[in-house]
Amino acid sequence: MKVNKSIVLLCVSIGIATLFVSCGSGDDDAAVTGPVNVTWWVPNWDEAAARELATTFETEHEDITIEFVITTWDSMENQIRAGLMSSSPPQLITELESRIRAYARSGLLTALNEYYTNGIGTDDFIRSALEINSYNGQIYGLPFRHDGSGVIYNRTLFAEAGYDSFPATWDEAMTVSEALTVDRDGDGSIDQYAIAWPLGNQANAVTRYLQQLFTFGGDILNDDLTASALDSPAGVQAMDAIAGTILTRKIAPRSTMELDNTLLRDLFINENIAWYIGGQFDIDPIREENPDIEIGTAVIPGVNGMGYTTVNGFSLIIPAGTDHKDQAWEFAEFIARPENMATLTATFPGRKSALNHPKFDDPLLGPFSEQLARGKSEPDYPQWLEMEKIIYHYLQAVILNGMDSSEALSSIDEEINTLLDN
Repeated sequence: MKVNKSIVLLCVSIGIATLFVSCGSGDDDAAVTGPVNVTWWVPNWDEAAARELATTFETEHEDITIEFVITTWDSMENQIRAGLMSSSPPQLITELESRIRAYARSGLLTALNEYYTNGIGTDDFIRSALEINSYNGQIYGLPFRHDGSGVIYNRTLFAEAGYDSFPATWDEAMTVSEALTVDRDGDGSIDQYAIAWPLGNQANAVTRYLQQLFTFGGDILNDDLTASALDSPAGVQAMDAIAGTILTRKIAPRSTMELDNTLLRDLFINENIAWYIGGQFDIDPIREENPDIEIGTAVIPGVNGMGYTTVNGFSLIIPAGTDHKDQAWEFAEFIARPENMATLTATFPGRKSALNHPKFDDPLLGPFSEQLARGKSEPDYPQWLEMEKIIYHYLQAVILNGMDSSEALSSIDEEINTLLDN
């Protein structure tokens, strides 16, 4: 058979070209001669600020181009997990802090300890933010947004009841709350309660239970994470603290069983309750909807002072299987500059120095910032969703069916231990 030399030469040329292309697109950043593209998956609520930061970064780093993929809350968890497991993940992803340990356990993330050590360090980061981003002694995320809860209260209603500040302990708060629960219309029915809870939503309700549990010194699982630790004096105290406001003290309305966080805030806006545990992001909507309310804020009351909040937020993660990790970290470290972190976060930053930004000058934000010192991460156990359902079921049983709290906690332990054994 006669071979066409032109075809042979063409094939050799294509092969050589392909070889050079494949050498230039591997994981070795040193082999890259042109600008490097860093793809950042960003949630839509951060898009405007993220693009502004990327533009500034690109003017300082002509060798790096930032490309965007926009995610949304409803689909981001599945999209990110699929992306992390793909053969070509992005270089940088914004993800919820509480999901990071699960990814790290599966080997899907790049450990960042060496980057921290050779770069910005860890001393300036809020302790609870680093804890929630860590697994087995390694840090896997760079926290730029870190949230917790605090108390929001109506100063006018407190003043009318004879109090000029929020009480420091839980017992004191319960005493004050009795004076805040009143029949304003004089028709024999209570129309102003002291407090309410978002117990109509499973996640909201269990979060409030966990905050009480941590405040009273309890925990969800034992130290080696093999069994439930909820059937404890602290577990019972936490259940009674919430249920008691409705059933015995009667300082919270029965309608609290139908509320989520938004409806809870609406009760406060309408001055049907005097205080509640919520987030700093509630402040602006309250001001907009009812500017006549004189808002006060405080830390969550505990046993002998400040109690505990659960914490969560958003971090930057670098997939284990991606390329150009050094450039991705360079951009992440740029975002972590205090002024840039303050720009990007919708609530509080992960760095203490970023709290000095004028954005956080509002004195109402002070207690929320202070509260982060007593923050414990939201659970990230593989079976957490099933565990959450069990806790919520028995919380409802105590409040709606009169089940004893001790009996409820015993049943919770039994069901969670069965879950953990399977």
